[in-house]
Amino acid sequence: MNEEIVKKANLCRAADLIAGDVSGYIDFAYYLLDNKIESDNVFILAGLSESEKEYARRYFDCLLLELDIKTDLDNIDYLYICYLNEKIHEGKKDAHSALAELKDFYVRYEKEIYFEFYGLYYMLDYVDMSEAYNMEHITSKNMDEYIKRAFELFVEMYGMEVPEDFCKQAYCRLCGKRGIPLFERKKTLFGKTKHNCICPNCKRSNLYKWSYCSANSGKELYLKEIGRKGVVCKPDAWL
Repeated sequence: MNEEIVKKANLCRAADLIAGDVSGYIDFAYYLLDNKIESDNVFILAGLSESEKEYARRYFDCLLLELDIKTDLDNIDYLYICYLNEKIHEGKKDAHSALAELKDFYVRYEKEIYFEFYGLYYMLDYVDMSEAYNMEHITSKNMDEYIKRAFELFVEMYGMEVPEDFCKQAYCRLCGKRGIPLFERKKTLFGKTKHNCICPNCKRSNLYKWSYCSANSGKELYLKEIGRKGVVCKPDAWL
């Protein structure tokens, strides 16, 4: 069976099992028709509406048997994120609402796979802070694009072997090297606390000029560093 067909079947199954969304089943039927795969089950499923959930599930199951497709239930959460990623880029799902949904999933189920989206959701609350603190240079105008890219990067890097302390690492924008920033707190003459951050590579003081590996910019630079092919790397946007 065509790998793309199996992939789409897995994504729409995940959407139903995770979020009760059966629209993917109907889209799947239209995808089969577009690829000249026709049968009574395909035609019936394509003619259903999203409100006819039980019928959609029944005829989708019939199609799986007909096409001899076995869906992957072990990676269901990851597949649902892939599903959302596709729908966002097709313009069928709002990026911010997809992010909010995954944030709620983390709060509800506390599954580690959703934690990154939980953190991103709350990070975006601070986009209006000064540019010094907003190291990703996110604005209300480019926020949706930033979320879209976060989904893309998550899908691309899921399961990739990275350093154990990867999320603590960052790229110094002064020397371009990756390491764990060394934070310092010092008392000034008048008793105030002064914060500083030292690059472990170039040893220069660098409080704000970092691309953290937990954020889009750091992931982009890491993929470029390891020579990952097919990567859309735009580090200059954050330098």
